[in-house]
Amino acid sequence: MSATIAGAISGLSRKGDETATVRVTFESGHQQTLNNGGCRPLETGQGGVTEVATEARIKFALFAGTSCQGSRALASGHGTVSFADPVLAGAIVIG
Repeated sequence: MSATIAGAISGLSRKGDETATVRVTFESGHQQTLNNGGCRPLETGQGGVTEVATEARIKFALFAGTSCQGSRALASGHGTVSFADPVLAGAIVIG
């Protein structure tokens, strides 16, 4: 597991009432907004993920399956990230 993915997963135990808001943009142009940390399934039928937008301090990891456990991690980062090649992800963990 990469250090970035491990950081996103360990970030799930943040203290306080902070809310992580992430906007995921798909190939179709559809956007899905996700709040709070943890593993969230991504909407289907919209194509691959082309952008993940959030505050610089928020970490994320995209996973191949609809679960973050037992699925292969495809991409990770923090803040706003655009992908030249859409990422065919089924779930995202926000930390």
